[in-house]
Amino acid sequence: MKFRKPLLAALMVAVLTPAAAFAKEDAHELLTKSFQQADVWTQGPVKLVANVSLPKPDGGEVNVDYTISWAGPDKWRAEWSAQGLQQVTVLNNGKLSFFTNQTAPLVWAMLFESALATLDGGNPAGPYISMPPLDWQKAKFDTSKKKIGGADARCLAWGQPTETLCIDPANAHLLTADSGFTTYEYADYTTAGNNAYPQSVKVSFSKQVLVQGKVTVTHGDKFADTLFTAPDKSTTRDYASCADPSANYTAPHLNKPVEPKMPEQAKKDKKYGLVWVQPLVGKDGSVQKSTVLGGDPALSSAATDAVQQYKYTPYTRCGQAVEFQQLVIVPFLPPRPQPGQSPADLAGKP
Repeated sequence: MKFRKPLLAALMVAVLTPAAAFAKEDAHELLTKSFQQADVWTQGPVKLVANVSLPKPDGGEVNVDYTISWAGPDKWRAEWSAQGLQQVTVLNNGKLSFFTNQTAPLVWAMLFESALATLDGGNPAGPYISMPPLDWQKAKFDTSKKKIGGADARCLAWGQPTETLCIDPANAHLLTADSGFTTYEYADYTTAGNNAYPQSVKVSFSKQVLVQGKVTVTHGDKFADTLFTAPDKSTTRDYASCADPSANYTAPHLNKPVEPKMPEQAKKDKKYGLVWVQPLVGKDGSVQKSTVLGGDPALSSAATDAVQQYKYTPYTRCGQAVEFQQLVIVPFLPPRPQPGQSPADLAGKP
């Protein structure tokens, strides 16, 4: 009997160790399955149509159409259209053309495109230019559970800044994706063959809905070659192209984030908040240019100064290093009270 406890402990270690190893591997398998079934870009010609709405402060909404015509990984067209709005991106045989009649970047459009790209991990074969592939294949996940819409979702978190994707393990449907202050929500999945795609996509920022859309995906559409002609007055650049980009790429990785330095005047004026920055990352992974898309002007220079110092591993596509852009949210948050210190103390109030 004196050997019973050590023997029991040894058996428990033998049982629990494989389980822990399996759980880690299972997280990658679940994410792989989720990305693969939402990857409609490997299923022949595809047309995706989204009827998108933007809530207005007065309670109304603005309606916009988003259409993707995908003939293949080297030939596709993505277009935003509404009254007074046209924005077109065309990839055709290694040439990427872009036209917009807007004077400023459409942040809400970039976020909606990023929400769609997150569904398949940003597959380089897909029609994405505002979001590079997610760097997840070799990531170490922190796993947790969360109740989402009646499903016992499994949440996987990794990276810097942290990406958290919550998936229904029963069917591998992606339910939510969080990054910084932005949340993507997916619902009403439909299945066709090996694919499962949500019909409802919602983007929220700090829990406030920015944009949402109803999505329809059809297969086997035939597109006229003229559809992939570069629009008049568009800008065109080379874009690496190959037969199977999804098997020939390296996702970029942020090696060197830099904390922003709070401007002294903004600190005195107690100006805090978030600044939206769009960096253009060069082929060597360094930031070539940083553009402010939104936020308090008093914080803009400090935000771009920080992002300008970011350093990424290069993004390679089809065996070539390529430039990429993405949205970065730079936070300027008020200091947290220390133990025994009140918010009034921080504000310098009696």
